[in-house]
Amino acid sequence: MKSPVVTVLALAAALAARPALAQTQLVFVENTRGGDVSVIDNATMKVVGTIDIGLSPDDIVPSPDGKTLYLTRIIRRPDRRPAAPGEAVGEMVAIDPKGLTVLWRVNLTGSPNHLMSSPDGKLIYITIVDRGHVDVVDVAKRAVVDTITVGTGPHDIEISEDGKKGWVGLIRGAAAVAFDATARKATQTFPMPDNVRPIAVTKDEKTMYLQLSHTHAIVELDLASGKIVRKVPMPVPPGQVLPDSVPDTAGHGLRITADGKVLIANGSMYDLVAFFALPEMKLLGWIPVGDDPNWITLTPDGKRAYVSNRASDELSVIDLATRKEVTRIKVGKYPQRMASVSVAAH
Repeated sequence: MKSPVVTVLALAAALAARPALAQTQLVFVENTRGGDVSVIDNATMKVVGTIDIGLSPDDIVPSPDGKTLYLTRIIRRPDRRPAAPGEAVGEMVAIDPKGLTVLWRVNLTGSPNHLMSSPDGKLIYITIVDRGHVDVVDVAKRAVVDTITVGTGPHDIEISEDGKKGWVGLIRGAAAVAFDATARKATQTFPMPDNVRPIAVTKDEKTMYLQLSHTHAIVELDLASGKIVRKVPMPVPPGQVLPDSVPDTAGHGLRITADGKVLIANGSMYDLVAFFALPEMKLLGWIPVGDDPNWITLTPDGKRAYVSNRASDELSVIDLATRKEVTRIKVGKYPQRMASVSVAAH
């Protein structure tokens, strides 16, 4: 692993190269098997830093103001075995995205997967996959202050723009669940044909898009009626056919562009990324990427999408105007979830 001094100096050089008052867009990717976070300068599309975290980070998201990153980690011992009996099995890590330093850590109630911040940045909601609930972390108190029971195996999570609602997908159950973030209780369950993986909710809170296990398609859910509107097939590359037995992770990674006009979806089993026009879900096209694409993040300016290719230890950088891959960037071991923020150059 790189020295923290080296990585901070590399980032400092990248920031110093920017004009005064400029903002530098950085992309952070957690490397699950490497136990660190790679930092990419979006201007140069090169790695400019590494932050040591510990084995098995799982997700990373920014605070609303972009001044802090929050990362979930499934705690493992140095020999990669799970935490010892009686010890914490999961934690949330707060990171300074400019200084590339760990600010603080808080133990969680179980094994974490994904997380989201409240719009005001005061609370972080974390799915605890082995306990059937969502941990609520108070940032000021640096502690878990409550839990929200949602069902078996909560995985991905979304929070509404007003902070009043939340949604989770159950990866060990076959449903999506809505919850009241103020009352901190589940309010509605949406049965699904299989386990739920990533989800994406439109800004108007009318529609949820879901990726399911063993399903090479996108499910569209009407949130008002609770009914599945349609199942839209993902593309299959020429010369290939959909197998009789589709793997668990047929697709993993959904993102709606800031203007709400395009849904970007990873087709993990075929190493591709597809683009659908919203709301009609018309396929605009698809492109090949690296091995086993797992997650998607958009740069703050909305011009690029980064896709983590976890089996080939690299990121694909996609120009959203042309929907073409610009380059691939080698990062750490088994990159998965990502976050992007702008930091002041001076």
